[in-house]
Amino acid sequence: MKYYLKLLSLPLSLLATFLSLFIAWRLFDLPSTEILTEHINTWFDSYGLIIIFISACIEGMLLFGGYFPGVFIIFVSVASANSLSDALIRICIGTLGLMCAHLANYILGKYGWHKLLIKFGLKASIKESKEKLLKHGSSAIFGSYWLPSMSALTDTAAGILNMPFRKFFITSFTAVLFWNFLVGIIVYSIGSDALTIVTSGGMTELMIQLSIVAIWCIILLILDFRKKHPR
Repeated sequence: MKYYLKLLSLPLSLLATFLSLFIAWRLFDLPSTEILTEHINTWFDSYGLIIIFISACIEGMLLFGGYFPGVFIIFVSVASANSLSDALIRICIGTLGLMCAHLANYILGKYGWHKLLIKFGLKASIKESKEKLLKHGSSAIFGSYWLPSMSALTDTAAGILNMPFRKFFITSFTAVLFWNFLVGIIVYSIGSDALTIVTSGGMTELMIQLSIVAIWCIILLILDFRKKHPR
C-alpha cells in the first residue's frame, strides 16, 4: 500500500488540492467562475499586468500560495489574451513572479526562517521534500514545479540542505520556464474552458478535475505494471 501511495503521490496531491478548493468554495459561498473572471478582468483594466506579477509571487510563496487563487488569476490573464504574443508576455510576467517566490523560499530554508511557519503544519511536508531532494537531486525540483504549492516546499528544502545557489537557480529557472510555457500555451489554446481545471464550487468542475486525476493514476499504474511485467 505504501508503495502505491508513493507511486501516485503527485496525482493524489493534486486531488487533495482540488477537494480543498471545492470545500472552500462551498464553505465560503464563493462566486462562480464567470463572476470571478469579470472581477479579475476589471483588475487588469485598472492596474495592468502588475496584477499577474503580484499574484504569481504570492502563489509561489511557502504557505501563502495555498490560500490565494494565484493560479486562477494567471489562467484568466492568459486565457483572455488578445493574441499569442500578448499571452507570451503574460506568461513571462507570471514566470518572473514565480521565480521571485522560488528564490524567497530558498532563502527561508537556507537561513532557518521557515521555522516560523512550521507551526502551520508544514513540518512533515518539508521533511518529505528534503528526502526527495536528497534521493533524486535536481530532478526533484523539476518534478515538483508543475504545482506551485509543491515547488515551494522543494525550494525551502533546497535552502535547508544548502544546495549551491548557482545550481538551485539554474535548475529552478529551467523548470519554471518549462512548466509555465507548457501550461501557458495549453491554456491559451483551450481558452476560457481551461478555467474549469483550477476552479471549483460546481459539480461539473469537480467531475472534470476528478477525471484528470483518475486518468493520471491509471496511466501511472499501467506504466508501473508494464515495468514489472516486461514482455
